[in-house]
Amino acid sequence: MSLVTQMAWSACFVIGGTAWTGSASAKNCLPPPGFTDTSHPTIARLEQLVSHTEEITVDRPLAVVLSAVDKPLSETIKSSTSLPGITGSYMLTEGTFGAPGSRRLNCLSDGSTLVEQVLQRDQHNDSMRFRYVVWSYTSPKARPIVYGVGEFIYSAAGDRRTHIGWTYSFELNRHRFPGIFGSLGDYLFRISFLDRSYAAMMRGVLASTKTDSERPADGVR
Repeated sequence: MSLVTQMAWSACFVIGGTAWTGSASAKNCLPPPGFTDTSHPTIARLEQLVSHTEEITVDRPLAVVLSAVDKPLSETIKSSTSLPGITGSYMLTEGTFGAPGSRRLNCLSDGSTLVEQVLQRDQHNDSMRFRYVVWSYTSPKARPIVYGVGEFIYSAAGDRRTHIGWTYSFELNRHRFPGIFGSLGDYLFRISFLDRSYAAMMRGVLASTKTDSERPADGVR
């Protein structure tokens, strides 16, 4: 298999994850046979991971934006031509998803699953930081990935605007392609997938957040 062919295959990695604090639908989403709930992997320093950041400014106050993103995950991560969407979630810890330590299994539209856990949630009057880890991918296409770490930072930009920064970082398996090539493998992963189809997904989610946040309230024209 040529390098180009392998990297095209790599662009089909099934990667999930989100940062939304709202509850997600559990319909038709159950742990697969043989599933074992485990602690999340040890997370490396950010500079050791392969990362990509997208940003957007929303013309609404912080409170309005946070309300807009508080919705089921299945309504947020949609399937595309290169990435599957989220079809439902199953809580692995008590309560709802959003508090640090809360963990859930997400079902994807291609039939695979993954697990995500909240690492940090700090909310203040003018900002909110939400950090989470995603791992335990069941899709064979995701074998080169050990885990992904996502972080949203919502910051008030004056009284009427909100800036959103979303960073997603991946730890590659150093025993599989492309991670086996070290820094070269990181570069190949970045240019073939992270800065392309995954970045497009991130921009789409942020654009949807902007649209939902700026939509006029009922009865307001």
